[in-house]
Amino acid sequence: MTETRLNKIIAYAFYSLFFLVPLILTPWNFELFEYNKMMLTYVLTAVIITAWVIKAIGSPKINFVRTPLDLPLLLFLGSQILATVFSWDRHISVFGYYSRFNGGLLSSASFLLLYFALTNNFPRSKIRTLLKVTLISGLLVSAYGILERLGIDKDIWVQDVQNRVFSTLGQPNWLAAYLAVLLPVSLALSIVRPFRKGLPYTFASMIFFCVLIFSKSRSGFIAFTLSAFIFWMIQFVIYRRKIIRQFLVHNLLLIIIIFIFGAPFAQLNRFTLPELTKPQEQYFPREVQPPNGASIIDIGITESGTIRKYVWQAAVNAFKNYPLTGTGVETFAFSFYKFRPQEHNLTSEWDFLYNKAHNEYLNYAATSGILGLTSYLGFMLAVVYTSVKNLRTIKKEQAILPAGLLAGWLSIAITNFFGFSVVIIQIFFFCIPGLLFLATAKPETAKEAAWEMSGGRKTAGLAVSLLFLTIIFSLGRMWLADLYYARAHNQTRSEEYAASYSNLLTAIKLNPREPLYFDELSFPTAQLALGLSLDGQATVAAGFIRDAQMYSNKAIAASPRNVNFWKTRTRVFYGLSQTDESLIYPAISALEKAKELSPNDPKIRYNLALMYDQLGKAEDAYRELEDTIRMKIDYRDAYLAQAIFYNRDGNKEKAAAAANFIINRLNPEDEEAKQVLSEIK
Repeated sequence: MTETRLNKIIAYAFYSLFFLVPLILTPWNFELFEYNKMMLTYVLTAVIITAWVIKAIGSPKINFVRTPLDLPLLLFLGSQILATVFSWDRHISVFGYYSRFNGGLLSSASFLLLYFALTNNFPRSKIRTLLKVTLISGLLVSAYGILERLGIDKDIWVQDVQNRVFSTLGQPNWLAAYLAVLLPVSLALSIVRPFRKGLPYTFASMIFFCVLIFSKSRSGFIAFTLSAFIFWMIQFVIYRRKIIRQFLVHNLLLIIIIFIFGAPFAQLNRFTLPELTKPQEQYFPREVQPPNGASIIDIGITESGTIRKYVWQAAVNAFKNYPLTGTGVETFAFSFYKFRPQEHNLTSEWDFLYNKAHNEYLNYAATSGILGLTSYLGFMLAVVYTSVKNLRTIKKEQAILPAGLLAGWLSIAITNFFGFSVVIIQIFFFCIPGLLFLATAKPETAKEAAWEMSGGRKTAGLAVSLLFLTIIFSLGRMWLADLYYARAHNQTRSEEYAASYSNLLTAIKLNPREPLYFDELSFPTAQLALGLSLDGQATVAAGFIRDAQMYSNKAIAASPRNVNFWKTRTRVFYGLSQTDESLIYPAISALEKAKELSPNDPKIRYNLALMYDQLGKAEDAYRELEDTIRMKIDYRDAYLAQAIFYNRDGNKEKAAAAANFIINRLNPEDEEAKQVLSEIK
């Protein structure tokens, strides 16, 4: 294949990457958005790198363009490798947390390869074409966001998507982060041309801003505001008064949009049309007074800032305990369980799992320690320093677009402070610096390191092609495995255990390295064993009982710090204890292990109390219930269990106190608490 064709393949693969990744989603996978975007990124990375390597093999010399960001990127990759080596869970650190896969060592390596491929193969003359393709994709994403605002899919999602749109990105803040990158780029393209020719880009920027408003993302709004300020300051430095007209026109349009559609901040929203025409409403929260006199305000849904504070505290606690390399790449789900503060139990998301710290910097600190955080920040500083240095050396008329790229890239630094990078943001984060280098570096600064290429070209080319096909085949198997897993996951929760069992076996055949599949398979296998046992098929049931235990053992062996695997193991053995009472002891042991890994989880303590009570260990049961209430003062089920147990054991006073707490402090209409009280009297 000729070098020209290979260059075209690389260019069109990059166009596809920037165009398709924001758009792609499927209704069939376990995670509809991020998983598919990451898998597509892997496929296109494989295409790009394979074409690059084949091109290099066909050349008499292997030329590699060196950039000022090479060392910072390699240091960052080195930190991720070290954090993976010392990880709590190497499988997750390599592949990423299941369903997303973005953030694991493989994904980081993929993004870095894209940077090097871009700087070595993508022509400067095609940068605007790539950006146009990116903006067209952004317009399609935005068009769907506008349709969401109009209610096109309001009955599909659990979320109130009309109130906060997320389009094809999957979450409002992710959509806002994406648009915050595109906005300065579209602004730059609108002023780099004569007024009339720039109108389509002005229109695009206004569409992006409207959808940003529709997302109601405060972090996205702040990110765009600051990045726009940086963009216009650069333009004023370059053009001084000549840019005032464009500045006034663009910002007046933005102010009009804010007035018409509102803003995500109450301080601004007071003066907008939606707020001025909105009927006045009053809401009075209900106070709950626990016995010790403390006050809990029940407002239904805890404010996101409060929840984020506790998640951040968990990340800080993890970093303090593992300061050098963290707990391992992408292992925040485990470190959150271990280090989350007890105060989180009083939020509306008290039993949620967070697999990211909702702050990219704290996430790197927690999962890859000081080495990961400093190398990540070092790369960011190197990008800013190099870009500003190069901007000062190029002609004024050539600086507008790079300024837009830099401002858009800097918006990521802001949205990452309040959240974390999704796939398309990671692509922007690592590839935009490459585009900045191509757009601003002088030819003589692009140093080439050359190596002679000896014989065996055909053999090497064939080997690379076979490796490419192997990678694509493996990715296809992984994608199909996830499809079967998604089916099985839903079937298990619908109690279709036979169908779930069959689909999970297929998923494991396609991807036998994934411990989550074995964990998921253990429960329907145990349920089938119970059904067979009840039908009198003891011999067949015994085989399923052994298999259920084996699948759980495999999952735990591969991921021993996964709290959810230990919880599943508890459910499996507790269910199987109906066939063999002695199996309740491994169920309790599994839950004790879960308690060790997640010491501030009141639900674990509550379930331990129930199992201890079942074994007649009343003292242990009462102790666990007291710990449960200490961790979560408004845990209704724990008070009810106390009332029932104390009433049964003849302690009427404590039973009445627990039941009265539910009625007087939590829910005056609680029928079960009333029933216990009636039995006491």
